[in-house]
Amino acid sequence: MTQLEFNFYAAVPDTPELRKGTDGQLLNGCFYERSTGAFVSYVLGRRHHVFNTDVLTREWMEKTKRDRWIE
Repeated sequence: MTQLEFNFYAAVPDTPELRKGTDGQLLNGCFYERSTGAFVSYVLGRRHHVFNTDVLTREWMEKTKRDRWIE
C-alpha cells in the first residue's frame, strides 16, 4: 500500500483579513456597511451575519447608519 503525502497547510485556505475600526481594535457588534448598503455584525473582526432589513426597526437602522457605519 502506498502512503499519500498530504500538505495540511495547503488544504486550509488563507483566512480573510480581519477588519479593524479607526481605533485599531477588531470590530465587534453591528454596523452599517456603506459599500454594500447592508447591516452586518462582526465578531472579532470577521463578518458574522447580514441582517434582513424586513425585521429591523426603522429607528434602529437610522441610528446605526448615523453612529456605527463602516466603508
